Amino acid sequence: MATPTKTDPKAQWRGTVVEFFAEKKLTIGVCLEAKGERYLVLTEGDREINLPESRFLHVAPHALNVQRGRDQLIQSLREISKRREDLRLRVDLAEVWELIWAEPEAYDCAFLAGLVFGEEVTPDHTAAMYRACWDDTIHFSRKGDCFTPNPPETVEQLLHQKVRKEERERELTAAAVFVRAVWEGESPSPEALAAQETWIELLKEYALHDTEAPRYRLARDLLNRAEVVGSDAAFRLLVRLGVWDEDENLLLLRLGVPTEFRPEVLKEAENAAREAFNEAGMRAGQRRDLTHLHAMSIDSELTQDIDDALSYNLSDGLLTLGIHIADPAGVIRAESLLDHEARERSTSIYFPEGKIPMLPPLLSEAALSLVASAVRPALSVLVTLTPEGEVVDYQITPSLIRVAERLTYDDADARIGQDVRLTYPFELAKRLRQLRFDNGAIALPIPQVDLLMAHDGQITVRTIDREAPSQILVSELMILANSLVGQFCAQRHIPIVYRGQAAPRETFPTTFTYDPVVHYRQQRAMNPARIGLEPTRHSSLGVDVYTTFTSPLRRYVDLLSHRQLHTYLECGEPLYAEPQLRAILAEVEAALSRAGMVEHDRRRYWLLRYLGRRQGEVLSGIVLDRFPRNYLIILPEVMQEVDVPVGGKELAPGDRVSVRIETVQPRTATLRVSLVG
Repeated sequence: MATPTKTDPKAQWRGTVVEFFAEKKLTIGVCLEAKGERYLVLTEGDREINLPESRFLHVAPHALNVQRGRDQLIQSLREISKRREDLRLRVDLAEVWELIWAEPEAYDCAFLAGLVFGEEVTPDHTAAMYRACWDDTIHFSRKGDCFTPNPPETVEQLLHQKVRKEERERELTAAAVFVRAVWEGESPSPEALAAQETWIELLKEYALHDTEAPRYRLARDLLNRAEVVGSDAAFRLLVRLGVWDEDENLLLLRLGVPTEFRPEVLKEAENAAREAFNEAGMRAGQRRDLTHLHAMSIDSELTQDIDDALSYNLSDGLLTLGIHIADPAGVIRAESLLDHEARERSTSIYFPEGKIPMLPPLLSEAALSLVASAVRPALSVLVTLTPEGEVVDYQITPSLIRVAERLTYDDADARIGQDVRLTYPFELAKRLRQLRFDNGAIALPIPQVDLLMAHDGQITVRTIDREAPSQILVSELMILANSLVGQFCAQRHIPIVYRGQAAPRETFPTTFTYDPVVHYRQQRAMNPARIGLEPTRHSSLGVDVYTTFTSPLRRYVDLLSHRQLHTYLECGEPLYAEPQLRAILAEVEAALSRAGMVEHDRRRYWLLRYLGRRQGEVLSGIVLDRFPRNYLIILPEVMQEVDVPVGGKELAPGDRVSVRIETVQPRTATLRVSLVG
C-alpha cells in the first residue's frame, strides 16, 4: 500500500485518496486533515468519518486538492470510483492465476496490475486490482497488502462451492416465490409441492423448534424474502399447504414421540397374538384355570384396552376377591422388538381425539385385552379377607380367565346395592378405604373432567364423580392388588419398580366432598410421587409399600412387574437383577416425562378450544388464592384455573364470582377472563 512521504507525514496526508470498508461496503474518500492518530475523511457519499490508518486498504497520495469546494471533491471522488470500477471489470483473475499459480508467493497489486493492463500502472490500476482481488473468493488469498495464488485443488473446491451457492440462491428465490403465492391464497399443484419438498421440511423444522431449529437462519431468510411475517407464519403456511391440520399436535412432533408401529414390530405382534390365542392349549399346565369364576370388567364405555377384571366369592364367612390383570408378559419377550418398542413409548398416551398405544392394538385391544366371553391369560391376585377388610391370605398366580360381563361405571353404579357380586365387594372396598385413611391416607375427591371429541369436531366436557360407588370399588381393589404385589416383592427381595410419596408439608381435615379451597391447599402441600427400586411409604395412599402392576397393557413399569413375578413364580428368581432394572428405569422415566408433557399440553389445548367457542360467555368461579397482583380462580364447570388481576372489590379464598371469557388462544395456552359485577 503506497503511503505519504515522511518529510511532514501529517501534512502530506491531506488530499490523499483512500479506500476502506464502511458498513460492509468498500468506500472511497479523501483525507481532509490529520487529528492525532486518526484522519478526517470525506466520503463519496458526503459523510465525514474519523479513521485510523490501519483501516485504509488502498492509498493514493497527492490525488486531490482539498482547497476545492466540497461538492467538487465529492464529484472527483465519484469519478475516481467509476474509473477504478471500469478498470476492475477488465480484470480476469482466472487468467492472472493461470500465469502465476505455479510460483505461489505473495504479489503486490502493482505487480498484478502490470500483468493485466501492460501499461503504465497508476494508483487507479492498483486500486482496481485490489478491488478485484478483494472481491475474489476463489483464486487468491490476502496476506497483508499482497495476494497469494491458491493451490489448484483449493481453487477447484472453491469453484464447486460457488456453483452450489449460486444454485442454492436460485432455489431459495424460487422457494420464496412459492411461499409468497401460498400465503396469498394460491393452491399449489401436487407437482409444485413435490418440487418444494426440501423447503417444506425446512418450514416444519422452524415451526417446531423456532430459534433452536438447525437451519433457523435459512428459514428466516426464506420467510423474509417471501415477505411473510408473524410468529406463527410457518405453521400457517403448512396448514394452508395441507401438510398439517389446524389442530396439529406440535408438541408431539417437537418431542419426537413415536405414533406409528414399524412393520417389523407389527409382524412380531401378529406372532404374539397367535401365541396368546393358543395360550389355553399351550400353557394350560402352567396356568391356573379360573374360567369358572364370574369375572366382571368395569371401565369407561370408550375403553378398548381392558386390563383388569374382578371376581368375588363368599365361603365360610370369608370373602375371596379375584383381581385379574391382563398378562402380556407371557408373549412379549424381554429384549424383543415389541419389548423395545414398548419401552421407548413407556406408556399409552390418551388425547381427547384418540390415543397413542404402548402396544399395537392387535394385542392391547384384542388378543390380550380382557374382552367379554373370551378366554385370556392373566396374572391373578386372589385375596382372602374378613368382612372387616383384614387380609387373611393372598396368592399371586398365572391364570386363565373368561370375563363374564363387561360393565361401564354407570352399569356398576346401577347394580351396586342390587347385585351381590358387586354390593359385597363395594362394601369391602369402603372398609379397605377407611383402613387406609386410618393409616394416614389423604382424600382428594377432585372431580375429573373428560373431554370427548365427536366426529364432526364438536367438543363435549364431562365431569366424572370420583366418589361414585363404581369408582371407589375399582380404585380400592387396584390399590389393594398393587400394595400386595409390592409387599410380596419386598419380602422376597425381588427387584421391582416401587412408587412412593413423602408425607405432605401440611394436612387438612379429611372430607370426601369436594371443597375447592381446602383441596387446592392440600395439593400445594403435597410432595411429588417418586418411582424407584426401594420400597417406600406412599403417604397419600396410606400404604407402606406400593408398586404398579394393574395396567400392563398401557404402562411399561407394570409390564416389568409382571415379568419379574412370572420368572420368580416359575424359576424362583427374578428375570432382572437390580442393576439391569435400574438402567431400564432410567430410560422409562425420560419417556414417561415426555408422555406426561404431551398429554397435559394436548388436554389444555382442547379445553381452550372448547372455551374459545364460548368466548363472551359468563361462567361461575371460586377464588382459590390471592397473590399481590392477581387472584387465582377455578372454573368448576371445566376444572380450569385462571388468573384475574387484583382490582375493585377485595376478594377472599372461597368467594364465588362470575367471570366473562375475554381472550382464548389455544396455541399459546392463553386464557383471559374478567370479573363480572
